[in-house]
Amino acid sequence: MTKLWIICAVSVSILGCTEAVQAPALHDFGVGNALPASGLQQSASAEIKVSAPRWLSDNRIRYRLLYDQPTRVRFYNLDQWIAPPPELLKLHFAAGRLDPNYSLVIQLLNFEQQFETPGSASVLLRFSADAFAVGGKDKLGAQEFVIRSGKVGPDAQGAVRGFAESAGQASQQVQAWLRSLAKP
Repeated sequence: MTKLWIICAVSVSILGCTEAVQAPALHDFGVGNALPASGLQQSASAEIKVSAPRWLSDNRIRYRLLYDQPTRVRFYNLDQWIAPPPELLKLHFAAGRLDPNYSLVIQLLNFEQQFETPGSASVLLRFSADAFAVGGKDKLGAQEFVIRSGKVGPDAQGAVRGFAESAGQASQQVQAWLRSLAKP
């Protein structure tokens, strides 16, 4: 009988120590930002290629504590992107109907949430863009873009909202840059 109680006690303690594995929540930049105004139908847009270093080509949401170990990159465990950031940006730029007379090559350089203090965070989106005439090999221009959001919530939800807003700003800035290239 004592053995039975010991076995039951050990079983209960083992079961009590196991955690239910929770699947991470998946995020993108939101449907309002990704779909063209006319719904699912898309008009002609620039050809866009987006690449990133290998370490930025997965679906983890990154953050950095600038006030504590600023060289250490951390990841949210319960929140992830639905696709790697280069794919999300490509979709976002394509939905923005950039000028179809251009071909863009975008290199993602930085995509992270940064905490200045424990309760104060912002997101940083940095990329370079090369513009080519469609069908041409001549580079028409190159530009680096650095977009830092305003203050965002110091959590994964704040990061997601900040990146959605920053992607919108990036699209607007790229469109303005392409218009400036078209001027003589």
